[in-house]
Amino acid sequence: MDVWRITLAALRRWYVLLPLLALTGLGAVSAGNSVAPEYQATATIMYVAGPGETELPNPYGDLSGANEVATIVLNSVETRTALAAAGHGGAYEVTPQSRSSIAYLSIRSGDPEDAVATGTALIDVAAAELVSRQEAAGIPPTAQVGLQVLEPPTVIAAVQEGKLRVQAVVGVLGAGVSLLVAVLFDDIIGLWKRARARGLGGERKRARGEKRRESAADAEAETAGTGPAEPDAETEAAPPAELPRRKAEPATTNGAPPDDDHGGLGTASPSINSALINTNEWVWPGDHSLEEAIEHEQRERPQRNPFFDPEFTKRQLRKSKREQDAGTDAEPAEPETSRKR
Repeated sequence: MDVWRITLAALRRWYVLLPLLALTGLGAVSAGNSVAPEYQATATIMYVAGPGETELPNPYGDLSGANEVATIVLNSVETRTALAAAGHGGAYEVTPQSRSSIAYLSIRSGDPEDAVATGTALIDVAAAELVSRQEAAGIPPTAQVGLQVLEPPTVIAAVQEGKLRVQAVVGVLGAGVSLLVAVLFDDIIGLWKRARARGLGGERKRARGEKRRESAADAEAETAGTGPAEPDAETEAAPPAELPRRKAEPATTNGAPPDDDHGGLGTASPSINSALINTNEWVWPGDHSLEEAIEHEQRERPQRNPFFDPEFTKRQLRKSKREQDAGTDAEPAEPETSRKR
C-alpha cells in the first residue's frame, strides 16, 4: 500500500521528479568520469625442482606443497605491508592452481607502471621465500626447489569497475532522493490545500454567521419599526376613558387584559380573593387603592392557600360579571350603600 501511494504521489508530481532524475543522471556521469581507470596486470609462475639430489627432506615436500606454501606467504598481511612500504600501491591476488606447481598473479593499480612493478616484486618475494626456507633446512642449492617465470607481469586492460561502481552508487542515491523530494512535495501540496480548504470553510461559516446576525438585526429593526408607537406627551396626559368596574375586576394595563391564573383575579391571597368575591363596590377610573392593597398583600403573603379553589372563584366572578352586564343593560343601579340607607 505504501509503495502504491508513493508511486501515485511521484506520478502526480512528475514535473518535480523528472528534472531531479535528469540531474541525477548528469551527476552520475560526471562522478564516473572523475574516477581514474585502473590498470590490470597478470603474471604466471611455476615451481621447479633442482637438478641435484639430497638425502635431506625438503621442507616443502614436493612442488605442489611449495606452491601452496609460497601462495600463503605472498597473500599474507606482512608481505602486503612490506610492498606498500616499498612504494608499491597496487592491489594483487595470488591464486595457485590446484595440485599443480603453477600459480597466477593478478595485480591492479591506478598506474600501469606500478602494476608491473608490483608483479615483479611479488616474484622476487616468492623466490626469496624458497631460498631462505630451504637453506634453513640445509638443502644444497642444486637440490632446492626453484621458481620459473612463465609469463612476466604485463598490463592487459584498463579496468572501469571503479567508475561503474561510483556511477551506480550516485545513480541509486540520486533516484532515491528524487523520489523522496517528489513525495514530500506532494504531501506539502496536500497539506496546503487542506489548510486552505479549512480556511475557506471557516470564512464561509463566519460569513454565514454574519449574514444570519444581519438578518436577525434587520428583522428586529423591522419589528421595532412596525410595532406600536410610543405614546406621546398628549396621549400620556389624556388617557382614554375607562368604564367603571367592580373591585373584583382588576384594571387593564394599556388596554390589554391581565394575564393570570384566576380569570382576571389580580392576587392569590385568600383574604383578598374573599373580599373581591363578596364585594359589589364599584371602582371608578383613576382609583388605584385596590391595586395597591393587592400588591401589599402579595408582598406580605406570597404563598398560595392550599384550600383555595380557583374554579369556585372563577364561577363567582363569571356570575358577578353576568349580573353586572344585566344591570348595565337595564339601567344604572344605585350603589349598594344607598340602598342600605
